[in-house]
Amino acid sequence: MDLAVQAGTAALSALAQFTNGPLPVPELHLHSAIWRGSRGIDFWSRASYIRAKLGLPAGPGITAELNAMSNSLVGGIDLGARILTGSHDIHHLMLTGGEVFGPPAFDHLTADHGIAYGDGGSALILGDRPGLARVLATASYSDPSLEQLHRGQHRFLPAGTTESGPERVRERKLQYVTAVGTDSIRTRNARGIRAVMDRALTDARVPLDQLVWTLLPHYGRHLLDTHCLRPLGIPAERTLHDVGSQWGHLGPNDQIVGLTHLLARDAVQPDDHVALVGVGVGMTWTAAIIRIERVPSSVRAQAPPLRTPWRREIPQSA
Repeated sequence: MDLAVQAGTAALSALAQFTNGPLPVPELHLHSAIWRGSRGIDFWSRASYIRAKLGLPAGPGITAELNAMSNSLVGGIDLGARILTGSHDIHHLMLTGGEVFGPPAFDHLTADHGIAYGDGGSALILGDRPGLARVLATASYSDPSLEQLHRGQHRFLPAGTTESGPERVRERKLQYVTAVGTDSIRTRNARGIRAVMDRALTDARVPLDQLVWTLLPHYGRHLLDTHCLRPLGIPAERTLHDVGSQWGHLGPNDQIVGLTHLLARDAVQPDDHVALVGVGVGMTWTAAIIRIERVPSSVRAQAPPLRTPWRREIPQSA
């Protein structure tokens, strides 16, 4: 949660550069974290903790949690844009995410097939007034037939008990892949990710080749190729695959951290089009097409650090 507080503080600082007078208070705040180890304690409001630490006062609106797994923040852009469009009493919406993985319960490198996980937080503010970027179009797609991919053959825990020991993501995935085969999974994934990108690009009236960047989940290169790049027909050079491999998969934060990275390093300019594509366990997909309007100086100060790439071998999936 404290990583989300740091990111939220930076987002409010950026908002101040577009605001004359008192800083507006977001009427709606949605927080996301995909892993139980990143959620602090049970029976408690993580979102309210973050809002309190940000110094936001009491007032109209709601503070809540959003769980579309790793698609929570890009999916939150879709939900938030629709709420802002249809609401007369909501003018600003804050999305935050914070994730910290770690052994023994969740090893960064071995908990999942072909994906290294990283720790990080992010935040963004959507509003009905001009800012650093304009959301041109969003689209989402769900295929619940894939929910068993992350459940496998495991039974639900009895009521009143909690899961103990290390996460068994690899084991559950292997059970499902063995039962249905990789072709079935790839076909359904390709259908979902193409559907959201095609719809969003059409609604935004932006051709695929006019996207300067496409921000995707920070998967290992094998999964990135098979689940994102090939289905979309996008070259790796238009993504952040290199630095994403250094940061690892940050849960719902990948695309927002990636956008901050581009803004902080002047890798985007006004009028550039960027796609944010989220993929979440369950499965869901969301695409958001944005056009850069301006780059505030406070964002340049928030460049995510680069570090030495993972040295241990990451097990690959089919």
